[in-house]
Amino acid sequence: MVRFMNRANAITLAGACAGLAAALLAVRGHVAYAFAALIVCGLCDVFDGLVARRLERSEEEKTFGGRLDSLVDAVSFGAVPPVVLHEAGLRSPPELLLLGLFLCCAVWRLAYFDTVGLVQEPGARPRYRGLPTTFSALALPLAGTVGFHDPQALRLALDVAVPALALFMIAPLRFPKPSGVWYVLIPACGVGLLVLYAVWGGGHYPGNAAPLVP
Repeated sequence: MVRFMNRANAITLAGACAGLAAALLAVRGHVAYAFAALIVCGLCDVFDGLVARRLERSEEEKTFGGRLDSLVDAVSFGAVPPVVLHEAGLRSPPELLLLGLFLCCAVWRLAYFDTVGLVQEPGARPRYRGLPTTFSALALPLAGTVGFHDPQALRLALDVAVPALALFMIAPLRFPKPSGVWYVLIPACGVGLLVLYAVWGGGHYPGNAAPLVP
């Protein structure tokens, strides 16, 4: 089995560990740091693909890498966000249904992509049908920044973001595959958010418990 290990798959596994860290941080009351770990998941998902395309791999290795990536995405962008969101305050029965909807839409979107792949049209850039689940690693922490300014509005912001993301994942909409400058801008936005949460996340933030390090 270890023959499939390469730099790209190592980054994918790092993303899986970041997802686990996000869930554990959330349940221990460190919601801001959990959002930071979720951003790391997204960055790993971006960079493992970039690294993979530069490796010389057999078809078997490509298949393995694709399946590993989908499994990790299902965990990091499907199962973990509802845990973080629950600890951020989404706990009413309707909100729990929204979290279940989010999970179902995420795994459905991943299964659809594994089956159908990208939309390819002559003369046009490859496009995704439905919003890729990875974008939740940027969109949810972005919505979560409301908590730094208005803790009371955080829950409302997340209540809007969660169903919107879920429905965009399964909507028959086409999203261009990022390329060129977007491969710089999107990770740059993620890094900016990561710094925000990492530096100021230990202060006042809704759901925060005791300091991470006593």
